[in-house]
Amino acid sequence: MKKIKLVVLLIFFGWVSMLSQDKKFITYKVKEGESIQSIAKSQAITPYDILKLNPDVKGDVAENDILILPNKQYDPLEDISNADLTGVSERDIIVDKFIYHEVIPKETLYSISKNFNVTTDELNKFNPFLAEDGLKIGQVVKIPLQIDDTELLAKKEKTQPYLVKPKETKFSISKKFGITIGYLEELNPKIEKEGLQIDDVILVPAEIQESGEDGYLVYEVQKLETLYSLTKKFELTEEELIELNPELSQGVKDGMLIKVPDLLAGSKPMFIDMIPEDKALKVAMMLPFKSKRDSLNFEKDRLLKITTDFYLGALMAIDSLKKQGLSVHMKVFDTENSRQVSRSISNEVDLQEFDAVVGPLFLTNVRTVSDNLKYGKPLIVSPISTKDHSDIRNSKLIQDKASTENHISRMLDYVKQKYENQDLIVIRNSSERSDSRYNRIIDELKALNPEKEVLTLSPEDGYIKPDDFKVFRDTLDRDIVNWFFVTDNDPAYLGDVFNNLGVFPEADSLMVFGFEKDRNFNKIDNNFLARVNFHYPSNMFIDYNNSVSYRNFEAAYKRKYFNLPSSYAVEGFDVTYDLLMRLASDADFVNQGRSERIGTKYDYIENTSGSIINNGIFIIKYQGLEQKLVSDEIRPVDP
Repeated sequence: MKKIKLVVLLIFFGWVSMLSQDKKFITYKVKEGESIQSIAKSQAITPYDILKLNPDVKGDVAENDILILPNKQYDPLEDISNADLTGVSERDIIVDKFIYHEVIPKETLYSISKNFNVTTDELNKFNPFLAEDGLKIGQVVKIPLQIDDTELLAKKEKTQPYLVKPKETKFSISKKFGITIGYLEELNPKIEKEGLQIDDVILVPAEIQESGEDGYLVYEVQKLETLYSLTKKFELTEEELIELNPELSQGVKDGMLIKVPDLLAGSKPMFIDMIPEDKALKVAMMLPFKSKRDSLNFEKDRLLKITTDFYLGALMAIDSLKKQGLSVHMKVFDTENSRQVSRSISNEVDLQEFDAVVGPLFLTNVRTVSDNLKYGKPLIVSPISTKDHSDIRNSKLIQDKASTENHISRMLDYVKQKYENQDLIVIRNSSERSDSRYNRIIDELKALNPEKEVLTLSPEDGYIKPDDFKVFRDTLDRDIVNWFFVTDNDPAYLGDVFNNLGVFPEADSLMVFGFEKDRNFNKIDNNFLARVNFHYPSNMFIDYNNSVSYRNFEAAYKRKYFNLPSSYAVEGFDVTYDLLMRLASDADFVNQGRSERIGTKYDYIENTSGSIINNGIFIIKYQGLEQKLVSDEIRPVDP
């Protein structure tokens, strides 16, 4: 036992001494009064070194800026990031290119050699005591790291350091540099297990030049790249790559210019529903039924009606999946909409072995359940909350509805795609909530055409006067469409906006864009929304008249429950069906592809905290008094 403690102590001191040697680049926080020149002098590097590693620096630096600097203590001989870490667990310690592994029950020399990809002769060589004592539980054995860094070092030669910024994710960075998440993790093995942290310095590839041909880029083949490495980088087969570039059949050469798919412009493939034979899943539902109350009033208690409808829709999904061969064991809990009850339920030991937990419905309770199940097996699905979940650091958390921030991004992306020099007018509100949103929207709209002014219409004394709209209208260009942007959902503000824009003369061609549409819009006259061609983002869209999948669901629901399904029943079906269908294949939701159910689009991305969020958002417009999809990118699959 003393020998083990001594080894571990030596390992710890060795590990501490290496911390400053294993990173080629470090970060530096600028202090008050410092400049590029003074930092360069204090760090014994040149200003050019700083500017080269920090291309975003314009002019000079300011206090609290984060810079990337070369690490003078970096020793490439001690860099183990190129090592094969297959078999290494959280219990193992790595020092001086060796793994120190504590033997656990049922392990043998053979199983250890297979697990760590070494030979038994190597194990005996570095652990002489094995020849005398044999292998025993609790021993610490020294295992050489297997390092074959030729290919990875070649890749790293053509990379550059990159500072992770707030709200960036592996998904957003991989899209930014036109690579897959897998390739990004290959360049930075640490982020595969630990995720991204703000101000991390990671490696990213050189920029890919655009070819101007829709959907494709021109890529320059780098030194030591092979046909195989190119197929992994761009997610193509060898046949597909050669079909695009016949010259590759003669071999891959440095400096070749080849045509590859534009991963920035392209979207994920469709998720294919498939249930493996004899597949079984366990799912728990935590919903606020309030069953302990003396009486239940489904007419007056809106939350109870939402909960019940959601649950009935979920049962429909499970029935459908069972008919397709999926075995589902479901356990239902009443959270009573209580944080304490939610905590108590999620402390149950057997819940740790479930595949997924759907619920609770509200963010406060979701946060409690997520904390309790953070290190367990189940995915935690927040099914209907659109509030920001990014402060919950749990890679197993899935927010099934896009947040307001995602809605803003999606709508601005749509505006950028459709913009053709229209006049842009932003109508602001005076609330603090609206101000931050207003500033973001203004900045992005100004970038569309820096030479053209983005006009604003602001309230006075808390509201916008009708005369203000009349005066403003006289300044508008009648020959082009004027685009108005609504930045808030305050009822009084919405009334001011639509009651005035909705009565503009027909001669004034205008279009209004919103960034959400909640219950506050119910008080607005639909005729006004139609007159202004109102556009908005939404997590759900149900085509009641034309959707075959909805009509089938409606008929089945009526047969079973003798009533028409509400939108929450559709949500219950969609959430449960998509969740279990994906879990039947794999738990990696981000890379599985897109899907569309009865009324919900699923396009999972990594959230800023490392959790998962559904970024499937519809853009909807008023066409007369009907609401229509702006584009129908993918068709729903009839379950």
